[in-house]
Amino acid sequence: MAEIDPKQISAAEFEELLTAASQQAGEPGATEGLEAIDPAAFARLIGRARKDQLEAVMSSPVRSIVLDQILRRFADHYRAGDPRPPKVIHWKITGRPDGGTDDFELVLYGDRCEANAVAQHGADTTIILGGPEFLLLTSGNGKPTTMFMTGKLKVRGDLGLAAVLAKIFVIPTS
Repeated sequence: MAEIDPKQISAAEFEELLTAASQQAGEPGATEGLEAIDPAAFARLIGRARKDQLEAVMSSPVRSIVLDQILRRFADHYRAGDPRPPKVIHWKITGRPDGGTDDFELVLYGDRCEANAVAQHGADTTIILGGPEFLLLTSGNGKPTTMFMTGKLKVRGDLGLAAVLAKIFVIPTS
């Protein structure tokens, strides 16, 4: 999948590519699929994709699988430090096909990061952004400051915590 140049395929073909990868990931004994894709290769794929391709994926059924894989990997990319009281970040990813949002939380303890598909704690910070922007941000291909200044990324609560996220996570780069 990493050898494919998204600029050479249509939005529908890009969506099919990720759909096929997500289906392979669910097959018993599969060695391919979204779970097996190296984060840097995924970041490269997202970085090369056009906006219409990202929008197609994030408005399709594969959206939930892509978001789930990203959520699962947050803990792997956390720069652990000394234990400290937890900080909670709620994420609201807008643009779901039914008009709703996908919500999850990260709990940062200093020495570890816990990712929860369902919010279990009060938020110190809530980050709200669209699906394509979330893909760009979490793959290291989006500029959070630019997204914030243009209104594509909104922050409620502790703005300082949101501002240091790039420093406390090792973001795969394309």
